Amino acid sequence: MRPEISVQIPVKDGGENFRITLESLRNQESGGIPWELIVIDDCSTIPVKQQFDLAFPNEVSVKVIRLETGGNRPAARNRGWQEASAPLSFISDGDIRFPSDILRKHIEMHQEGHGDVIMGARVNAWNKDSSPWQKWFDTRAMGKREAGRFPPQYFITGNISLPTKLLETAGGFDLSIDRYGGEDTELGFRLAGQGVTFYWNPDLRVEHLDTVTVREHSWKMIEYGSSGLKYTLIKIPESAGMLGSNWIKPLFDAPVYPGTVLMRLVTKIALLPPVYRCVLAWMEKAGAPRFLFTYLSVGACLMGLTGKDFE
Repeated sequence: MRPEISVQIPVKDGGENFRITLESLRNQESGGIPWELIVIDDCSTIPVKQQFDLAFPNEVSVKVIRLETGGNRPAARNRGWQEASAPLSFISDGDIRFPSDILRKHIEMHQEGHGDVIMGARVNAWNKDSSPWQKWFDTRAMGKREAGRFPPQYFITGNISLPTKLLETAGGFDLSIDRYGGEDTELGFRLAGQGVTFYWNPDLRVEHLDTVTVREHSWKMIEYGSSGLKYTLIKIPESAGMLGSNWIKPLFDAPVYPGTVLMRLVTKIALLPPVYRCVLAWMEKAGAPRFLFTYLSVGACLMGLTGKDFE
């Protein structure tokens, strides 16, 4: 039987997190609905087929695609939907634990016509030992907002599904974003430009197993700012001003209003490496006040965008 939904996961040296991901998918209660799992082995040191148990129930077809030259995340994601035989694509990652009903709920929401794109929550603070940083992270983007439409800049992989045909007509993920981050956001803007509708449902929850620290996140955001963010701001006019990028313009660029000049001056001071290092060290130790996590995340993006880092 033709699968109804295609789960597409790129992975490189997935380790224990990927074992948990596979086990949670193996336990899906789809009600007999056929579905497929496509694993894109992005040049893992030891091939996925040699490391992991890929035995699944009969209603699941499993395909592993081995890329011999890896490192381009958009290319790996594109191979997923290009190999799909299902009308729906569920785009995720190799460090996600899925509840047993997640695929069935995504299918149902598409059938009910909520939107072309269905996105649920990717929860970082899922246990009692979660750090203040992880708890703050879960308030970002759509965060705690109620179910409803969401803007394209919040199109984030991990717990998101859409018709496979839309990925094809949009041209998939942009191969030019070949460093960390932003390939999903850029695609979201292009989908919106084609009239695609986006629907958020916070009740669709998955657990993100990534244990990245605030310092590691800062480095990732610097890489994103210097690559995916910079590229998107140039390519997509609708992305202008994203993540406060308007505030890094020269002080007296038009429009010259007192408030605008003041914000640009404050931003220039805030992005000084010694200032950033002090705040980062404090937040690693204290974890409060929480608004400083926003400064660290957005500030790292803007530092990357301007060619700086905090060392």
